[in-house]
Amino acid sequence: MPITPGVVGDAITAGHGTYDVLVVGAGPGGLATALSAARHGARVLVVDRRPGTSGLPRATGINVRTVEILRTWGVAPAVRARRILVLPEAASAATLAASPRSSGRAGGYPSPREILDVSPVLPLACPQDLLEPILVDAVRRAGGEVRFATPLVDLRVRPDGVSAELHGHELHGHELHGHELHGHELRSSVRVHARFVVGADGTRSAVRAALGIATTNLGTWAHAVQVLFRPAAALPQPHRLLTFVDEPSSAALCPMGEGRWAYVGLRFDGSPPAVPADWTPTLRAATGFPDLDPEILDVQPFTLAAEVATTYRAGPGFLVGDAAHRTTPVGGIGLNTAIHDGHELGWKLAWAARGLAGDALLTSHDAERGPVGLAAAARSLDVEGRPTDGLPSSLGHTHRSTVIAGPDPAPDLRIDLAARPGERAPHAWVRHAGRHRSTLDLFDGGLTLLTGADGRPWARAAAAVRGVPLRVLVEGRDVHGAALAPRYGFGPGSAVLVRPDGRVAWRHDGACVDRAGALTGAVATALGTAPAPARRSRTAA
Repeated sequence: MPITPGVVGDAITAGHGTYDVLVVGAGPGGLATALSAARHGARVLVVDRRPGTSGLPRATGINVRTVEILRTWGVAPAVRARRILVLPEAASAATLAASPRSSGRAGGYPSPREILDVSPVLPLACPQDLLEPILVDAVRRAGGEVRFATPLVDLRVRPDGVSAELHGHELHGHELHGHELHGHELRSSVRVHARFVVGADGTRSAVRAALGIATTNLGTWAHAVQVLFRPAAALPQPHRLLTFVDEPSSAALCPMGEGRWAYVGLRFDGSPPAVPADWTPTLRAATGFPDLDPEILDVQPFTLAAEVATTYRAGPGFLVGDAAHRTTPVGGIGLNTAIHDGHELGWKLAWAARGLAGDALLTSHDAERGPVGLAAAARSLDVEGRPTDGLPSSLGHTHRSTVIAGPDPAPDLRIDLAARPGERAPHAWVRHAGRHRSTLDLFDGGLTLLTGADGRPWARAAAAVRGVPLRVLVEGRDVHGAALAPRYGFGPGSAVLVRPDGRVAWRHDGACVDRAGALTGAVATALGTAPAPARRSRTAA
């Protein structure tokens, strides 16, 4: 069920109106940013104009990288408990009452065998209205605050961050800047201050507008209408996430959990789909069940279009999710990319707020996530090709920015991950602290230096790095696993520096005269505290 506002006076607390991070928008991207930032020690406030979390299923497919992130946050079991029992990679062309005429992969998911070779998790299907409450609870457990029914009224950039006026329930212990009575409810406004603001408030982002960031339209694929319905008698549970139908016109059917289904009618001629007064005949034809008795829960016309922000950062303001990159809903691209945005941005904001990182690390948000958002938006329009490329679009982006030391990435997405700078650090099963774990479980919370079996000199050199969380894991001493060395390309003198978001920041191979100096410089570069070279232009990865 959607989460609704708490009692009056329980939200904008902490004894003051000052935060490290203000997140506007409590969708997947905003909650991911807040959770990442709060877990890394930032004081976080999330506000949303909606009365609670999403009341509609919206996106459903959760890809491999997103499940890895959920695993890192410790919420993957809760999400799995609410999943739809279908194969996210499967699609078919048939009615629900008939055997599928053809089948194949959909939404960018490869086979389980391919996935488990490079990841400890499998993708799953979980509707957004079941996912969001889990993330809200996780943000609050991490010390963040989440406030619904609290729209942003005004946002001003200041020398020390931003000042935001919020409109919401009367807040005890705060200066009120105005109030009005709606029915029997006293509404008030309060001004809070934050070091950083994150616009996670959708395609019509008020934060983006306040920051003066423009957008570039990439095109429109189709016009659609989604009908959410619950049949009086349960429909057969499919093994596939999507069923494409031609009756009475081009459409798709998707189970949405809790006995609900979505029918999505599509029009490709530039005109909106018909919206009949009675959907029963359409749904009977689409499902193949002539006696279907549907309860219509919601009807939403929408346009399948894509656009991207011209930059993801302006001063103390940042964009994630639909505010940064609008995509079509093909394959859950928007939800997954939004969560990845927040996962990678949140820790950067927290470390900068704590004085552990410099401005170059913040600038890297646009340099690193911009190409990914552009590629996702473009891919969501290319429904006949790249949306089904599977692991490359989920795991194969190579980041390049001034805080990642390495050569320019290959022009194409790649999954031959080898712990090169800019790549997602590879998964390998290891024994660590007496437990069987994935290497992906080792990176959250700080910087991690993984070395080969001859890495004890690197461990001694790490003593020169002061003031930042850094731990060294030496193969054969701290971590044990036959797959570790080949996955990370360990040779003589190898060392790989991994960021808290699991991204490789730097590596060294071979002899090194001054390990302490090399590692100190690598950490300074990774955290944006070293002098930065000229900024590279944004290109799609």
